Amino acid sequence: MGPDPFRTNDGVTAPASAERAHAVASEDRARAAAGDESGDDGRSRPWGLTLLAAAVAAVIVVPVAWIGVMALTVDVERALSIIFRPMTLEVLANTLVLIALVTTFSVLIGVPLAILTVLTDLPFRRFWLAALALPLVIPSYTSAYAFISIWGPHGLAQSLVEPLGVSSLPELYGMPGTVAILTLYNYPFVFITTVAALRAFDKTYIDAARTLEDNLLGVFREVVLPMTKPAIAAGALLAALETAGDFGVPAMLRLNVFTRQIYVEHNALSHDYAAMLSLHLVAITLVILVLEYAVREHRTIHGGSRGGSRSYTFHLGAWKWPALAVCAAIVGLAVILPVSVLLWWLVRGPETYVGAFGFRLEYALNSVSVSLLAALAAVVLALPVAYLSARYRSLASTVLERATYVGFAVPGVVIGLSLVYFGSAYAPTLYQTIPLLVFAYVVLYLPLAVGAARTAFLYVNPRFVEAARSLGCPPRTAFRRVTLPLVVPGLVAGGALVFLHGMKELPATLLLRPAGFDSLATFIWMAERNAYYGYAAVPALVLVCVSALAIVGVLPGNGTSLWRRVRRRIGTKRMNPPTQTEDATDRDDTDPFSRSASPPTQTRSATDGGSPVQDDTPAHPQSDSGESNRSRSDSEESNRSRSDNEESPVLELESVTKSYGVRPAVSDLSLSVREGELLTLLGPSGCGKTTTLRLIAGLVRPDSGTIRIRDDSVADAADETFVPSESRDVGIVFQDFALFPHKTVAENVAFGLNDLDGAGGGGKPVDETVDDLLELVGLGDYRDRFPDELSGGQKQRIALARSLAPEPDVLLLDEPLSNLDAGLRVRMRETVSEILDRVDVTAVWVTHDQTEALSVGDRTAVMIDGEIAQADSPRSLFMRPKSRAVADFLGQASYLPGRQNGTGVVETPIGTLDGDRVAVQSNAERGGSTDQEQAQERNDGGNSSDNDAGADADATSNNEDNNSTTHNLDLLFRPDDISITNSAPDTADGRIVHRQFTGSTVRYRVVLESTAGLENRESVGQRGENIADGAPVLECRCSHETWYEVGTPVSVSITASHSVPAFPL
Repeated sequence: MGPDPFRTNDGVTAPASAERAHAVASEDRARAAAGDESGDDGRSRPWGLTLLAAAVAAVIVVPVAWIGVMALTVDVERALSIIFRPMTLEVLANTLVLIALVTTFSVLIGVPLAILTVLTDLPFRRFWLAALALPLVIPSYTSAYAFISIWGPHGLAQSLVEPLGVSSLPELYGMPGTVAILTLYNYPFVFITTVAALRAFDKTYIDAARTLEDNLLGVFREVVLPMTKPAIAAGALLAALETAGDFGVPAMLRLNVFTRQIYVEHNALSHDYAAMLSLHLVAITLVILVLEYAVREHRTIHGGSRGGSRSYTFHLGAWKWPALAVCAAIVGLAVILPVSVLLWWLVRGPETYVGAFGFRLEYALNSVSVSLLAALAAVVLALPVAYLSARYRSLASTVLERATYVGFAVPGVVIGLSLVYFGSAYAPTLYQTIPLLVFAYVVLYLPLAVGAARTAFLYVNPRFVEAARSLGCPPRTAFRRVTLPLVVPGLVAGGALVFLHGMKELPATLLLRPAGFDSLATFIWMAERNAYYGYAAVPALVLVCVSALAIVGVLPGNGTSLWRRVRRRIGTKRMNPPTQTEDATDRDDTDPFSRSASPPTQTRSATDGGSPVQDDTPAHPQSDSGESNRSRSDSEESNRSRSDNEESPVLELESVTKSYGVRPAVSDLSLSVREGELLTLLGPSGCGKTTTLRLIAGLVRPDSGTIRIRDDSVADAADETFVPSESRDVGIVFQDFALFPHKTVAENVAFGLNDLDGAGGGGKPVDETVDDLLELVGLGDYRDRFPDELSGGQKQRIALARSLAPEPDVLLLDEPLSNLDAGLRVRMRETVSEILDRVDVTAVWVTHDQTEALSVGDRTAVMIDGEIAQADSPRSLFMRPKSRAVADFLGQASYLPGRQNGTGVVETPIGTLDGDRVAVQSNAERGGSTDQEQAQERNDGGNSSDNDAGADADATSNNEDNNSTTHNLDLLFRPDDISITNSAPDTADGRIVHRQFTGSTVRYRVVLESTAGLENRESVGQRGENIADGAPVLECRCSHETWYEVGTPVSVSITASHSVPAFPL
């Protein structure tokens, strides 16, 4: 059903500036990962949400502020005497030591237990996961009574050892016993948050670390602990605040801490002293919050968006039984022992009935009703604070979130006193009423709901929201349909924690309860205070049982498997009821999604499972390079018939610039895509490809320039026009798929159709459209599965089907195959290309894989340093690059030095070339042809040889203009343009210095012996990768049957039949 609850706060490069590319990529990734919603996509800052969160924080802080008001009424001299009296300093020291020890021991116990139950093969892990969280359901003051009755003076343990001559046992009262008992009942905070984090983060990090570290300790130190540090810090914060505000255990074990001393001074009617001591406790709370904020790593940590995090198991081996013994000992001390004592008290109850202490079911109903109301109110109030803190990180959001934690550390007696004063003086109608008691619980325990909700929001990947918006959902609708369902487990966990604490709350209940109102906690307290332990046992056991039911909501992932089992039992659920029985022959064959209804042939797309992908065209063999039928030759491309409307651009970017900080990610970029065209956008990491896609999608706002879709301006910095993502009719296939994990495959595909009044593509019912799309991608049998039950290739196809469902004007694919393995990537390249071909959608496909870009696109644009270096058909781009940067990025490039003499002949180290076979790139510095030039090239007609001839004629013309002078050139050769043969040493052109066997081919690197063509160059090492000791280096590719040893002398010949690109120096 979504992320686990209570989670906490994650080829070849062009010869451009690596530092700049890395910086731009880092900034782009950081903004994308953080889900920056601060207005970069055109939306304003959430002032309404900020004001709502501020109102919540103010309401929580007001009761605590009364403590300051009371303290201000104290005379300065008396205030100083109170602060510096020895008793106050002793209480301060005891409180600080207690908090430090309990928090430290809670971390030392909770983190290893979380690792054992999540990452190891500990037997009965599911049982221990629940059992180790059960101490939360037992009131610590009840357990203190249990330990006193066993370990205290004249207790059970003392009576057992006295016959052995042991007169006394180690002291339970004071600091040792208080630390031990509070640790047993506070470590679950650290345990639960760490469990959630361990289940959430990507386990591939562990795989990577194990390949680099010699031992498991290094893996945990370098990877596991840093990734879970925010979760550990959140749990430690709750443990520290709970310890600071605990009243019952220190009072029973006679340890002078602030909570106990405040209660004593209140009973002595010394309100000014109580207020001054309360201020100390508030100050300690603020220090704890600051320390946690400093320890927490301020980086974005969220779950993946690929469909869930897989499990991981370390084998304990011989440590399995000691680990079991440790878990059993902790559960025995924290759960079994106190429950056993309660049962013992129940059996040994008073022989005579004491009417004043007769237990009634009404007490349990009172506790449950008030605690449940407080839990619901806390969850509602936590939503704005948690969402603001998680999604709009700033100083203001941090201060508002931290402010809600103040009441958690202030003892219930202090909150109770402040509300007694407020209610009696300013709201007598609320005094001693259920609403005021519920409000006290909310003030005390709202941080539990805020922490759970905030961490749940952090682990909702921002890509899910972006995917929803690209499917037509406004931000509020995306929050309701995507974010809110995904954080429900976290909200349930927070509400359950508030409920658990409300059931156990004592001081505030005693002070604020209505007349005649008794809860389980107050009845237990009165019975135990009067030594009627038998009567205390019944409500205590009821309290434990009710709280144990609530603990199910706190444990991560317990509802997910149950929800999915229910969905399985229900079976296939249609998106909308069928209106009539429809025969297959009645389907609209003109609808692009209906073409899959009865195809003539089927071809299997991949070996990742699923049905064959249906196709109207005959199957065709796939080349070794994985080229699909989408990639056409120049002749096919130039002969495509297009109407005038099809020739008009669907998508236009004009002089678009986008900067993050001082560095431009996209600089003065102009680009257009025509109807039905698939443009592949190719470039190295950090060149601005993804930023360009986000600009087109409306996920970020350009700093300057214009973006048009079907001639409508969707972004224009000049007049501040900006159409948000949900209104652009642009679909997105994300790199990590971003399938909604709480929805089935069918529900994912139907997501963008739910606002069509029951109609899908072509006016058909939504369910029929979903079926057609699933058949189109070959996954018709997977409609009721969830994303984390699919393979990578299946997820990719579902993401594609979901984006195609609303029939977008433009489809954007952000490196859609990069998360697949190499073999599957080649097969899916063909599958996706075939699907796009069939629906004839206008698409932009971003990739850094050269083979992928050249094999699937109608046209390819190479992007370097935020600019389009060249855009052309794949074949023309590969054979006629306009610059060295483009040539280098499109594949292995060898540069042969040459010199063009006055007659036009080009001299090289391996012979001469006629000038008409060399195409000198005169516009190398211009960075590529314009859209108008590309359109003219497409309209020239003819076949690829005609186009090549035209290019050669242009090159010849350029050469003829320069025949009267001598030029130094670098001639570009691909490995296929060169062939080698074995030769005698005295006649050889060079020798083999490297050999690489790739299976179907063998790649050789040859160092040439001759230096012809290198004379009179300013720098022989100008192209260092192609010059070895003053001699040129060439790469060539041969059949796997051609086998030469390294060092073999060879003759080199040029086999290219096309014009050879050359770059003037």
